[in-house]
Amino acid sequence: MKRRLYISILFWMLACSLNAQHYLGMSGMIHVPTADMDTAGVARVGAHYIPKTMMPDRMTVDGEKFNSLTNYLSLTPFRWMQVTYGYTLWKMHQDKDPKKGVGFYSKDRYFSLKLQLLPEGKWWPSVAVGGNDVWGSSDGGVSGSNYYRNYFVAVSKHLDLNGHNIGAHVTYRRWKRDFNHKWDGVVGGVTYSPAFYKPLRVMCEWDGNEVNIGADCRLFKYVLIQCALIDMRYFNAGLCLYLNLL
Repeated sequence: MKRRLYISILFWMLACSLNAQHYLGMSGMIHVPTADMDTAGVARVGAHYIPKTMMPDRMTVDGEKFNSLTNYLSLTPFRWMQVTYGYTLWKMHQDKDPKKGVGFYSKDRYFSLKLQLLPEGKWWPSVAVGGNDVWGSSDGGVSGSNYYRNYFVAVSKHLDLNGHNIGAHVTYRRWKRDFNHKWDGVVGGVTYSPAFYKPLRVMCEWDGNEVNIGADCRLFKYVLIQCALIDMRYFNAGLCLYLNLL
């Protein structure tokens, strides 16, 4: 109980963005992509702590999953396009020798892409398509990894109530690897930004397997922070520089 209390206190201390910091560097919620986009010209450079419950089941060392860290560079060259290069640190034995020590001696690299097909209007939602790990080796390639490969169609709509912004997000997502199929299907969630502090956004989502809660905020104009509880209990957090290049 004390541990959960400390995590909850830390969660609300950090929750102090115009868009969430997706753990792969893409705009979205926590573990769920949305149709929301960054402003044209925005770049993100950051890192995200990933609890082992979010890691693909095949990314293991000695048969056990592990907590890790992602790093990424994200660009929104146009209002309707966002591209990201990132990687997840992979824990393994040094030189892949079982007799040597274990550490983060490898990376799983990937590219992500999102295209907004329809911007949000007064009477209709925004619509976007995209995917993570969209380019790289296939099953017959050298690595054949594609641990993060998934494709999605997302719909988002926001409602303004006396300055309070409420967003509804529904996404259909399909993962390539069988061991990630627990996150397949219809996912989504709700976001809320209070009228008294616009940079703050709190959210609750269903990622296909867990219910996650989180919050994010842009601080000092250039710093974007997000923290969350995965499955309502596993701490997850990220920090990035949010730069407008135009």
